[in-house]
Amino acid sequence: MVASADDPREDTITVQSRGGIRYQLDLAYDRTVDPGAGEVSTPAADVAAAADRVLASNPSDADRSVAGLLNYVAATWEKQDIPLREHAQAVARDLARTR
Repeated sequence: MVASADDPREDTITVQSRGGIRYQLDLAYDRTVDPGAGEVSTPAADVAAAADRVLASNPSDADRSVAGLLNYVAATWEKQDIPLREHAQAVARDLARTR
């Protein structure tokens, strides 16, 4: 297979298979922007925001503990290993779904 960027568009790639079939892939990404800061959201900020939402919603003791752990992981994001970061993101996503 061969893949090449389509010029001048930077958001598409054309892929050609060995059988000669061509596919055009349109790349898309979701930039979550904090309108107050004007900066692109980061995983650590997303984890901290999920914890803050829990704390603002009359949490149980267990919820308060989870939010505290998420805030700690977010504050020390660069020191954490990748599996812990991924786990924190999964917990934050689950909290967002249940709130």
